[in-house]
Amino acid sequence: MTGVRGSRLLLPLRRLEAEQPAPVPRRLDLDAHGSGPIGVWHAAVTASAEACLLLDCESRVVAASASVGAVLGTTAATALGARIADLVTAVDFTAGAVPDEELERSMPPLRALRTGGLARGLLRLRSAAGLVTYDVIAVPLVDQAGVLAFFLPV
Repeated sequence: MTGVRGSRLLLPLRRLEAEQPAPVPRRLDLDAHGSGPIGVWHAAVTASAEACLLLDCESRVVAASASVGAVLGTTAATALGARIADLVTAVDFTAGAVPDEELERSMPPLRALRTGGLARGLLRLRSAAGLVTYDVIAVPLVDQAGVLAFFLPV
């Protein structure tokens, strides 16, 4: 029985130059994207039955589903252009339920904006119905300086 005992693959070596990263836009520009990815996300969020928001890099609401009004305590149309931290009152999980002073730590959409990574966590909000806890998932949009956030009641 004969066979190949060992074979080697030789590849030419070449120096890899560092690539310059493309500049990341600092605001969501819906007019520039129209039917592009951001326009598609805007349409999807607006039409969604799930409670979700599309935020720009300054945490301003760019698009909101109709059902997110219960989370925010206002209508989706009223929320447009407002910062998410100005729309909700996040509270900590202690028995006293005092307002949370570290919103970037406790609010997944703000954490996703700050880190550029996926953020998920429980968020307790004060609403007209009392304290409500949500499982919040925030996903950064690639190269668009924005975040898509979903609010699921727990």
